[in-house]
Order: sequence, then structure tokens, then C-alpha cells
Amino acid sequence: MPTFTKITFNNPINSSLQVGDAVYVSDIVNGITSEPVYAENVLEIGSGYILIDKDPVVTPVITSGQYILFSKNIAINESSLKGYYADVKLKNSSNKKSELFAISSEVVPSSK
Repeated sequence: MPTFTKITFNNPINSSLQVGDAVYVSDIVNGITSEPVYAENVLEIGSGYILIDKDPVVTPVITSGQYILFSKNIAINESSLKGYYADVKLKNSSNKKSELFAISSEVVPSSK
């Protein structure tokens, strides 16, 4: 008995999906999606399919017509830059007068 589930897609798979991402499934009833339920993590991504680390008969059972979504592990895929130095160069290539309203940055100590 397999301990993984193969999910096939008719449309292209989102290019940001990676091995290890968490997969969720949601039913669609009258055009409204239900609360997503965690299915498992991605083991493999192929051409038109993904394998998840889930026994196919264990709830939630994944069927055709469900909404499939995924999330990234925040510890691995952080969206901010890390480091101790930033160098920014702003250049205006226009011949017309322009004015800079604001520049902002998010600064968080990455280690101490």
C-alpha cells in the first residue's frame, strides 16, 4: 500500500512550489471554498503532478475538483534580506525635474 499520494494537474503547476512545501485542500461548493485542510508536504514535483507524503485513504481524501493550495515554511523562505550593510544608489534618468517623496527600509537585527 503506497504511503504517498500523487496529485495530477491539467494546468501548469505554480513555479514557486518547492519540495517540502505544505499542501492544503479545500472543497468548492457553489463557487465558495471551504476551510483549507492540511494534506501533507511535497515530496516530488514532476511534469503535471506532485507527490505528497500522505496515505491516499487517510483524511483528507483528495479528489478531482478540489482546490489545492500550498504554503512555504517561514523559517526557510524569509522575505527580508539579512546582513549588516546596505548600499543604495538612486538615479534619475529623466531630464525633467522630479522629487523623491520617501524612502523606507525594514531593519531587523539578524543576530546578536
